[in-house]
Amino acid sequence: MKSLIIFFGILLMATASQAQFKFLANNSSNQYKAKIFVDKCAGNACSGKATVIVYDKITDREIDTFHSEDLDFGLTESQNAKLGWLELGKYQTPLIFGDFNFDGFEDFAIRNGNNGAYSSPSYDIYLSSKENKFLKSEELTKLASENLGMFDIDKKTKQIAIHQKEGCCFDKTINYKFDAKNVPYEDSSVIEDSSIADIVTVITQKIVDGKVKRTVQKFKMKDYSNQ
Repeated sequence: MKSLIIFFGILLMATASQAQFKFLANNSSNQYKAKIFVDKCAGNACSGKATVIVYDKITDREIDTFHSEDLDFGLTESQNAKLGWLELGKYQTPLIFGDFNFDGFEDFAIRNGNNGAYSSPSYDIYLSSKENKFLKSEELTKLASENLGMFDIDKKTKQIAIHQKEGCCFDKTINYKFDAKNVPYEDSSVIEDSSIADIVTVITQKIVDGKVKRTVQKFKMKDYSNQ
């Protein structure tokens, strides 16, 4: 009976080790690297529950461990997830590194399913601090999970931008800045509405001293497309 228990224990451990596919993300950041363990890989697609361990790239020190309910990403035809410790390309990894709130510290985003608009990618956002720790930002996670994918980052203007869409003819971009407490707030927005014939209506809103300044312009479709 004892030998049977040991046998099933070994079998369970072997099954568990085979259940996760292992990846390296070494080229997405100048400061950090990561090991990625994900439940499912079939063909050129990986998904499911995952664990991400982030390390300091210089000292090799482990920073922290993070989890995703659905780390969804793809592989090239030449990559075989079954080989173990497969290194992902810089723009292939489901992790995005960058200074999202413009405080001089590198933050990162972890892919967490396709919960955005029109089943677009969604991300959990973690902000770094002086103590070299990452804390989840509920505000930025919401922005990166309820719109059309990850927000854009503009280093020059120190703004991030989300994109929204309704049907074929309504697009909206909302720009956010950060206040003194690093909380994002809406600064401006642009709506492009092409639902009426060959006319594009562009509505620009800018918040100045707490008041909304609104500009409405109309363009011919062909003229607007050539801008």
